[in-house]
Amino acid sequence: MKKLIMLAVMAVIAAGFFAACASVPKHSNMTGSWKYTFEENGKDGVYKGTMTIAQNSYKLSGKCNDAFGEFELSGSISENGPKFLLDGKRSDLKRNFHLNGVLSSDNEFEGTYSTDQNTSGTMKGTRVSAD
Repeated sequence: MKKLIMLAVMAVIAAGFFAACASVPKHSNMTGSWKYTFEENGKDGVYKGTMTIAQNSYKLSGKCNDAFGEFELSGSISENGPKFLLDGKRSDLKRNFHLNGVLSSDNEFEGTYSTDQNTSGTMKGTRVSAD
């Protein structure tokens, strides 16, 4: 009887452990400082910027700054893969963007973006530090 009770207790503990693990993404945490480059379709030139991202479970938040201004970031990272979405909103709301990205490693991402001004392009980023 004692063995049966011990087994039941162990099963409950194991189930709690695995349930807690399931609430954390199965890949890299994006928290940190990043530098990025982006190219707008139909235009020559490469633009540069920096961003700071904080990740809490699957939610992403932060700020980025580039030639088009400073943006507040919000988004999410996928539960099962290295895909993420970021929305950038400038405080004057004159330019906003949506980034559909993929972590290609723990410290690099790439993706495509579109803006509310009907522009789009590609973006690549590299982590500078994990804050």
